[in-house]
Amino acid sequence: MIKRFLSSVLSHALQESPYGSVPLALEIPKQDSHGDFALTIAFRLAGSLKMPPKAIAESIAEYINTHPSLQSSLSAEPLNGFVNLRLKPDFIWDYFLKLPSITVAYPSPSDKILFEYVSANPTGPLHIGHGRWAVIGSAIATLLQETGHNLTTEFYINDAGSQVTKFYASVAAAKEGNPIPEDGYHGAYIRDLALLDTDPLQANMVDQKTVLDRLGVRFGSWFSEKSLHQSGAVEKAITFLKEKELAYESEGALWFKAESFGDEKDRVLIKADGAYTYFAVDVAYHFNKLDRGFTRLINMFGADHHGYVPRIRAAVKAMMGESFREDSFEIVIGQLVSLLRGGEPVRMSKRTGDMITLEEVIDEIGVDATRFFLVQKSPDSHVEFDLEVAKARSSDNPVFYVQYAHARLSTLLAKSGVTIPTEANWVGELHPAERDIIIKSLTLYDVIWESASKLAPHVLAQYAYDLSKTFHAFYESCPILKSEADVLNQRLLIVHRVRFVLAKCLGLLGISAPDSM
Repeated sequence: MIKRFLSSVLSHALQESPYGSVPLALEIPKQDSHGDFALTIAFRLAGSLKMPPKAIAESIAEYINTHPSLQSSLSAEPLNGFVNLRLKPDFIWDYFLKLPSITVAYPSPSDKILFEYVSANPTGPLHIGHGRWAVIGSAIATLLQETGHNLTTEFYINDAGSQVTKFYASVAAAKEGNPIPEDGYHGAYIRDLALLDTDPLQANMVDQKTVLDRLGVRFGSWFSEKSLHQSGAVEKAITFLKEKELAYESEGALWFKAESFGDEKDRVLIKADGAYTYFAVDVAYHFNKLDRGFTRLINMFGADHHGYVPRIRAAVKAMMGESFREDSFEIVIGQLVSLLRGGEPVRMSKRTGDMITLEEVIDEIGVDATRFFLVQKSPDSHVEFDLEVAKARSSDNPVFYVQYAHARLSTLLAKSGVTIPTEANWVGELHPAERDIIIKSLTLYDVIWESASKLAPHVLAQYAYDLSKTFHAFYESCPILKSEADVLNQRLLIVHRVRFVLAKCLGLLGISAPDSM
């Protein structure tokens, strides 16, 4: 990671300075003219040193520019309290050439993580909202595994409770030719299920797994809610809470002391009639996760579960006790998706008259477009995308734009007709467009780490788009195949390395990197 590497080098050098050992954080300036990276250290030191940030920044910049171990790699310039850093050409080129062979030293996490996502009710087909959670979840899982985390993914099957009873009653009514109960399920798929001889719930699960598999979403385990009841896991969790004095009886019900662990009020576990609440079952499920040895739990919830987060967090905090840390339980909230066609809202399926399904979206625009459009924005932001744009072969379509960049890179290498050299010296001063694409590529592993540690795959998707944009600008500004031999080798090496970076991004996002389009 270039930022981590530079931070380490700078920290080591500054230990010998009057400022000693100070944590460094490299930022990327908003204006290219301000350099490749910037340090904000002067602002943090101003209070303790009783000096203005401007004076501190000037002193640090002078120190960096005269330090023997730093002179060959970067230069520093103070600006309004910031220390702007610019990498030197030899350093840039050497690091860039090594990109595909670098063994990245990501921080080594020791947690055993269980990541639960999608967990759609098995009472109907998956819709586009489920698809978004599936795509974002699978990308997060890939990023966590890429960065060395010990991860298991899980789909929680809601195969118990009143909604399942209503589902079976709806299918039975349709099978017998009777009206479906008013509070039952009325989708056209119910009548399709009524024609089958198999268990309709299992048939739905098979369908969900097929669609998810088609989307490139696979789970390490599928956990049945019914198994919690059958195995006595709910009773086990309740007993644990009682023994730890984390539950009490009041008004004929059993309550969990949720307020003591950050929730707005205590929550009922067992109602006065002796029935478990949904919350009690969820507590049991998370107790089961911890009982299986997982030390960090990550859940992905739909936006409609936002208010449910504090009570589950309170339960996990109570059950983990002193071993609980802030990142022991994390929630990713997946906002909803609005589909458009030619700018007009799409709410109903042409095929069935019901809500459009995830499978229909995949059928229409393909897996790659579906994945990119669903992952390109932060999970907690609403997504609106146009199916016509998603199918377009134009720069207005972001997935086409990124894939076309990879195809153009591959085509250039194929058309060159030469063996790509493993190394080459840069010829003269780097063209600004060459320098831009190289600097952008150098941050690949930093972006991967940021995307993984923040559970934010949209950061990587945006990076892939920005890299493609930077490459297209390089392509327009720098002749490649018609260049002189030395320049040709230099630019083909740039093309080769950028192709590696872009393919790496697309692969981690579960999107294909075509060699031609």
